[in-house]
Amino acid sequence: MNIGKASLRRVGSRCGTVPLGRGMARPLMRSGLLGAGLAIAAALSAIGVAAAGTLEDAQALIDKGNGPAAYRILKPEERARAGEPDFDYALGLAAMDSGKPAEAAAAFERVLAVDPDHLQARAELGRAYIALNEPEAARRELATVKAQETVPPGVKEAIARYVDALDTGLSGGGTTLKRHLELSAGYDSNVNNSTADNRILIPAFAGLGYATLSSSATGQEDAFAQVAGRMSLTHGLSIGRSLFADVNASYRGNAEYDQFNQAIAGFNVGAAQRTPDWGSFSLSMQGQSYWIDGQPYRYTVGGLGQWNYRSEGQTDYGVYLQYAHLSYPSNQGQNANRYTAGATIGQSFAGSREPYAYAGIYGGYEKVTHSGFDHLSNRFLGGRLGGEITLVSQLRGYASASIEVADYKDPDPLFLTERHTVRSDASIGLRYALNDAVTLGANVSYTNSDSNIVLYEYDRVVAGLSLGVDF
Repeated sequence: MNIGKASLRRVGSRCGTVPLGRGMARPLMRSGLLGAGLAIAAALSAIGVAAAGTLEDAQALIDKGNGPAAYRILKPEERARAGEPDFDYALGLAAMDSGKPAEAAAAFERVLAVDPDHLQARAELGRAYIALNEPEAARRELATVKAQETVPPGVKEAIARYVDALDTGLSGGGTTLKRHLELSAGYDSNVNNSTADNRILIPAFAGLGYATLSSSATGQEDAFAQVAGRMSLTHGLSIGRSLFADVNASYRGNAEYDQFNQAIAGFNVGAAQRTPDWGSFSLSMQGQSYWIDGQPYRYTVGGLGQWNYRSEGQTDYGVYLQYAHLSYPSNQGQNANRYTAGATIGQSFAGSREPYAYAGIYGGYEKVTHSGFDHLSNRFLGGRLGGEITLVSQLRGYASASIEVADYKDPDPLFLTERHTVRSDASIGLRYALNDAVTLGANVSYTNSDSNIVLYEYDRVVAGLSLGVDF
C-alpha cells in the first residue's frame, strides 16, 4: 500500500523511521513489526481525526514532518496542559517523531484516560509500545482498535495483519520444520585415511626388521556415492525463546573397498534464548553413532553451549564450549572424555556479490578413561578460516582452510615416542541454485596428516558432485 506524505499529515504522524529503544527492538525490526507500526499510522489516516484549532501551529509542523519543532513548542506547556486530550495527542505525535516513544506513550495514555474511545490515540499508543519493545501491550491496544465497528474495513484488515504479526512474535515465531536431502558421488584417493608406506619399522620390534602392512592398513583409492539427510524443527515458546531439535544421517558406499563403507546418525536437541542487545544463547544435548562396514565403531554423547551475536556492522561473533564422551564398543580402552572451547568471527560485506569471510580458533583436551591407554590422551589446538562470494547470478563460490595440532601425553608403546600430529585441510567448491529448493554443487578437498609416527602420516584428495534439495 503506497501512502503519500499528505495523507500522513492528516493524522499528524510522519512516515519515517521510528527510533527504537533497547530490548526487543532490533528483532522486531527484522520481523517486520517496525514497518507494521509505521503502516498503522498511515492506515489510520482514513479515520481523519483533526487536531484542535488551538494547536494549529504545532499540528502544522507535525504534518510537514517536523515533529522535533512541534515538540519544542508543546513540551514547555505540558505541565500546564497535561490532561487536555487534544494537547496530549499532539504532544504524543511530536514526541514519537522526535524519537521519544516513552514520552509519547505517556501522552497517549493521558488521552485515553479522558477519552477511552479516541481510536487514533489508542492506535498510536500501540505504535509507541512497539518502539518501546512492549509487544504484548501493543497487541492489546491494536486489537481494541480493530474491534471497533467505526473503523473502516480496509483499515481494520490492515490492523488485523499487524495484530497477527504481533501474535506470531509473541509466540516466538511459531513452529518451523526444515528438511534437506543431498546426493553426492565422486573420487577419494584414500578412503581409509591410511599411510602410503606398506613397510614400516616398529621400534618396539626393531629386531624383527620391517613390518609389511596389509592392504586395509595402507591408503586405498576408490569411487564413492553418498546420501545424507537432515531435519530441523524449531518451536517458539515466547519472544526470543525457542526449542530446537536437529537429526541427521548419512551413508557412504565405496565402489570396491566396501569394508570402509561408513554410516553416521546424530541428533542435537536443546533450547535457545535470543536477546536484543547481547545476542543469542543456546544449550543442547548431542549424540552420534558412527559405523564402519556395518559395525558400530564409535558412540558419542555430550553437550554444547553457544553464544552468538551479530553487530549492526554485520559482524558475527561466537563462543562455544563442548563436552563429548567417546566410547568404542570394540576397544573400550580408547574410551575418552573430550573438552573443547572455541571462538569464531565472521563478516558480511556490502556489494552485489555478497562476500562473507570467517575465522575461528579452538582448543581442548581429550583424556582416555583407562589409564593403560594414556598414550592416546592428547591436547589439541586448531584454527580455521574461509569465505564465500557470488560469482554470477545464482552461483556462489567458497573456500576454506584449517589446521589442527595434537600433542599426545605418553610415549606410544609400539613406537616408543610421544606422538605429535599436524593435520591440515583445504577445500574449494561451487554451489549453483537451480531454484529456491534445488542446488547443484562441486567440491575438491585436500587433507594432509603430518606425524612423527609414520603410521599416522597420510594425504587425501576427495572430489565430488552433489545435488541438494530443501523441502
